[in-house]
Amino acid sequence: MKTHQPFRKVFFVAAAVFAGFLAQTTAANAEGELAFDGSKARVNLASKLTTLTQQIASASCRLQTGINADEATAELGTARNEFNTIMNGLENGSMALGIPSPEKHRVVLKSIETVRSAWQPLDEAAVTLVSGATGNVDAADTIANENLQLLEATSILMSDISGKYSNPHELTQADAMAMKIAGRQPMLGHRIAKDVCNIVAGTAQSADKLDSDLDTYSVSLRALRDGMSNAGINPPPNDVIADELEAVSSTWTETKQVLEAISGGMQPTADNVEVLASVSKDLTTDMNNVVTLYMLATPGQEQVYRVPLRAYAEEQLGKWLENEELIAAVRAQNKAHDGLSQAEIDQLDKDWRAQRKTDDKPLIDDLLNQPVSAWLRDQQNETANFVTEVFAMDSQGLNVAQSVETSDYWQGDEAKWQNTFGNGSGDIHISEVEYDESTGSYQSQVSMAITDPSTGELIGAITFGVNVQSLL
Repeated sequence: MKTHQPFRKVFFVAAAVFAGFLAQTTAANAEGELAFDGSKARVNLASKLTTLTQQIASASCRLQTGINADEATAELGTARNEFNTIMNGLENGSMALGIPSPEKHRVVLKSIETVRSAWQPLDEAAVTLVSGATGNVDAADTIANENLQLLEATSILMSDISGKYSNPHELTQADAMAMKIAGRQPMLGHRIAKDVCNIVAGTAQSADKLDSDLDTYSVSLRALRDGMSNAGINPPPNDVIADELEAVSSTWTETKQVLEAISGGMQPTADNVEVLASVSKDLTTDMNNVVTLYMLATPGQEQVYRVPLRAYAEEQLGKWLENEELIAAVRAQNKAHDGLSQAEIDQLDKDWRAQRKTDDKPLIDDLLNQPVSAWLRDQQNETANFVTEVFAMDSQGLNVAQSVETSDYWQGDEAKWQNTFGNGSGDIHISEVEYDESTGSYQSQVSMAITDPSTGELIGAITFGVNVQSLL
């Protein structure tokens, strides 16, 4: 049913987009590092909790009614794990989630405790359903009967966090309001899918709930797209956000036609439920894009992704650099390429680029078929596409191994190599954010120097493409 493609722009977090905010943030940069408290990440993650309550309920209903049960089971398990990860991060802090410190506000801690209490029976029920253990009917009933209580608890938590974490360096009240509304849309999308599934299952009053949810989704989307001054919602702050909201509106207009027919009395089918579950996922991705854009287009945009990305690199990605096969491959290529002239390097890069346009790709295929490249692909796959690409470079900046085909062979003229190995610093380099059409998400590249453990010397560098939205 989804008709639009993600907008076809590469979005750089650069002066062209954020010029209006630079003057306001420059003066605060010095204290920004100290003042950073993960405000945007906290608000966004709390909003995701409300979405997960309804995604879990929708998946549970589909599982019990036998509508694409395998996919529903997988979705339920993933949503449950994400709920627990977010709760732990909000309470205890998690640099990988963009939350640099444990929660300190008593009112928020009390709300977290309330959510945990409401979540426990649903958590146990989700485990039962995912495992296929006995008691599936009772577990599904628990989720169906108690998900709205959990939704209410997570909504209060989100409001408490929004109230405590609005500050001019990271998040103004107007920005928080827009993010709150945008972040609520995915919850409504999954609740609508749940409503339709409940109608198929014969649950009373679902049609009334559906009608109310349709109206709320439509009004909220118009407010985000056009602004609503009496509610404190400004129009989109830039054309990129406006374009994405317009694309969401296009998808919603078509989807709403079917939903209004169901709300008006048409009996939905299992196919309707399956399609709407898929559309709700698409709309969730699109609205998460909108939230990400708001986070990147408001004060504090640098810290909101660089801080958690650096932490993830240090805590997780750095372990990849300890692999003996990777180190041996870099050493071997350094030896093979010792003495290469710049002209020879340029020719290799030229050959690589030319081969990308043909079916005969000996240079590219040879590199992709190396055992260490296969290892990198396996490692990447284990991140569930959180890492979207990875490639290692030698002391000349030429690729040694890679998980996917890169656009060029020589990286020595780029910051990913120059600011890690090339300048001898061994620093971590984090790029600006780009929109990736192939995944429909916003990504950054984090690059690190590779050290020979036997000598302590820098021998190369490695670059990871990371789905930034997973950190926000």
